[in-house]
Amino acid sequence: MEIRLALATDAPAVTPLLAQLGYPDNTETDVRRRLERWAGHPEGAAFVAVSDDGVVGVIAVVAIPLLEREGSVGRIVALVVDENQRRTGVGRELIAVAEEQAMRWGCVAMEVSSSRRRIAAHALYRAHGYEDRCERSAKFYRTLTA
Repeated sequence: MEIRLALATDAPAVTPLLAQLGYPDNTETDVRRRLERWAGHPEGAAFVAVSDDGVVGVIAVVAIPLLEREGSVGRIVALVVDENQRRTGVGRELIAVAEEQAMRWGCVAMEVSSSRRRIAAHALYRAHGYEDRCERSAKFYRTLTA
């Protein structure tokens, strides 16, 4: 398996992965445009895991500069492994690459949010040393409209 930066041409393979993650309304055109945007982001990157079966996983990571202390926090924005490839080490490899990239950007920590229904994903994150901090902090979300 190879992990490399995602390309706009990976959109046909990434689109169904996003559907498996719970976002079925993406078109290949939408995903291609977003992959192009990620490719130009100075402190953001999307990576794909490629095997003989093609693209089997994707992760996107971004560095968020801190104001209250030195450094940045790396945030895993999306992570999905093809349902036929789960529990084979693909997710572990993708997380490792994202963390390595975050450290190159000067990140001092990593974070990820995950729906409570994704129990298997939580086990993966815990196995990598991530801790659930929801009892100490809250995550608030608001959709912006014009």
